[in-house]
Amino acid sequence: MRTLLITLALWLTTGAVAWGQRQRRPIVDLPIPVAEPGIVHFPDDETIPPATLAEMYRAELGSAYDPAFANQLEPAHQLLEKYFATRSAAARKRIVQSLEATKLSANNLGPLCRIRSDWPALTGGGIFYVNQKTSAYPTRYFLGVPKTYDRTKPWPLAVTLVSASAFSGDASPDAKRIVELYTGWIQTELNKHPDCLVLMPLLSLTELYGPSYAGVRSVMEPVLDAPGHVNVDPARVYLAGISAGAQAAWNLALHYPTYFAAFNPLAGSAPEEWQRARLMNLRNTYPVVWHDDDDKVLKVGFSKSLVEELRRMKIDVDFNETKGVGHMPTSEIVEAEYQKMRQRTRPLYPKQVWLQSDRPDTAFNRADWVQIYQPLNPGESKRLFFPRSSGFMEVFQNSASVKAEVAGNVINATSDNVDTLRFYVNDRLINFNEPVTVNINKIQKFKQSLKPGIEDLLRDQLVLGRGWRYYTAVIDISMTTHAPPTTLPAPRPLQKGRIIVGPG
Repeated sequence: MRTLLITLALWLTTGAVAWGQRQRRPIVDLPIPVAEPGIVHFPDDETIPPATLAEMYRAELGSAYDPAFANQLEPAHQLLEKYFATRSAAARKRIVQSLEATKLSANNLGPLCRIRSDWPALTGGGIFYVNQKTSAYPTRYFLGVPKTYDRTKPWPLAVTLVSASAFSGDASPDAKRIVELYTGWIQTELNKHPDCLVLMPLLSLTELYGPSYAGVRSVMEPVLDAPGHVNVDPARVYLAGISAGAQAAWNLALHYPTYFAAFNPLAGSAPEEWQRARLMNLRNTYPVVWHDDDDKVLKVGFSKSLVEELRRMKIDVDFNETKGVGHMPTSEIVEAEYQKMRQRTRPLYPKQVWLQSDRPDTAFNRADWVQIYQPLNPGESKRLFFPRSSGFMEVFQNSASVKAEVAGNVINATSDNVDTLRFYVNDRLINFNEPVTVNINKIQKFKQSLKPGIEDLLRDQLVLGRGWRYYTAVIDISMTTHAPPTTLPAPRPLQKGRIIVGPG
């Protein structure tokens, strides 16, 4: 990543700092590679031998592995594969019934969700390109696989956000040139760090990497899709960017705190109020921040204020403030920051989770095993538009927050402005043989025995992403007298008007 980020940094211009910055000329988006020379797609119809799968099941289950049900794991895993392959609700219901008939616990099936029986061997590694649409947004990215890649073992994944300034030359690159650039950058990174998968989302010059819905999903769709092709370790996923890429890294980490072990913003910031309201979400995501005191493009105070606030909340953060370097870090700085980021392994089921949000969207209101469904008093709801982007985002006037900690079979939480919320649990967090107690604001809101459920497990996999975590039971809590919802409540009607959000 050292050479890669420095190469990209050399192309950065002083105008590419904030995503909302207006351009002097109309923006023409990059061409989308489809079948250009140099594009390699993942092979189809490769399956892992049953004996190899059996060893992978044993490793994934760890201490929960029981030889008594070993022969049932492969048939159950094939049912899981069918569940995720179909989009029919009726077919999924039948598959759940078949899984329940195996008598395997949801806690045994949960870890198996991460394993794909059709991961290709990818002997010798390579650089692959994905261009597909399986949701509301397209999924386009390049993925570098090391030569020593072994599909039977989980691998760390480094996500790099290429700056728009890399394409700011006078001549617009064609699709062939796009492929050459991305494959060159990834190959450089693979040569420097052959122990890590490398993912680069294909940049949209109109959306960048957000904060519009289309922009942030241009990163998260690839992050969620890559584990379908390669064996990604969900505890070791990292995010890095310089300048405009650092702006996006801050925003993505704040909105999707469950997915990254650490992120590395080099000369970036998160200046907006709707971003800073989410700083507590980084309780289990490690910020590795660099900024230079002589940066003339983006003052170091932008990073320092974020770091000071994180430290005030006693959230772990690494901050390296240098002098005399300017806006672009040296190769030595980039490498040192990269190594610090890579040292962090994320707890998949942390004992303490903090969450604060002012967004109505379900996806932005979850951190690990805590979900806010509805604020008690959201205030006015506004739609924010961005000059550079065709998209928008929605925010509430008031934020809602939860701080939760699990010890034994007791969840203690404090909430502020929360109407309804949900806790997700599994056998890594609680003991299903004993009742679970939930205290919120020192008031007992729940005490009951729970039963792990296969349907609860798989429904959440479809929302959170297959294999990133597994939760086998849910606890819905209402802070008011009415019953808690089982689906996301409809947001309050949007207020009229239009807010244009410019650079911070």
